[in-house]
Amino acid sequence: MADPLKNLLFRNLGLKASALALALLVWAVISGGERAYSEKTLKLPVEVVHVSENLEVSGLRPEEVTVSLKGASKFVAAVGAEANAIRIDLANVKETGKLNYFAEDYLDLPEGVQVVSIHPKMIEVFVEEFVTREVPVRLQLRGRLPARLRLLAARVVPDRIAIMGYKSRIERIDAVQTEEFDLGTAGASLTRRLGLQQTPDILKFRDRRDVELQLEIEERGTRK
Repeated sequence: MADPLKNLLFRNLGLKASALALALLVWAVISGGERAYSEKTLKLPVEVVHVSENLEVSGLRPEEVTVSLKGASKFVAAVGAEANAIRIDLANVKETGKLNYFAEDYLDLPEGVQVVSIHPKMIEVFVEEFVTREVPVRLQLRGRLPARLRLLAARVVPDRIAIMGYKSRIERIDAVQTEEFDLGTAGASLTRRLGLQQTPDILKFRDRRDVELQLEIEERGTRK
């Protein structure tokens, strides 16, 4: 029985030795690849998430960060700009302000990947509280009526309007002006639609963008 077993073990010994050597070589390559280290530099976008409904991000600086990484090759290779974006969470921010964040604190990287350098290190986020405010409408008239006419009354309807914008800017606005109306073109009492002038601080008119001008005019000498 010993001879058949011995023959089985040592049959094609050269071929078996070659197969074992190849297996060891493949294992060494795979094992070495897992232990190999590499470096990578890429630009990661900066994103702002969970912004409250009453807030708007009015400024973000920078919008991308340059990051140099090192680590196991397979892990470094897996890092991509979109999947590993820097995401700043504003869930707990409720009012206007300038916020500063260290970019490295918001990196989402695989385990085994280290940051070699990051530039810039600081991210600035400017948030503005978005509010609505009601202000008077200021009528703008120019020119003069013909000499035979007298202006009895000039009004706009409505005489107050709701404007929307950033709180810090809207609070400085005390009135909204209408487009100019030339009295020289009026020959009698009239009503006319007039647009409202939108300044850079007014991001939006909430309900309407115009008002109704009402002029009461009479001929001179008609009063008794």
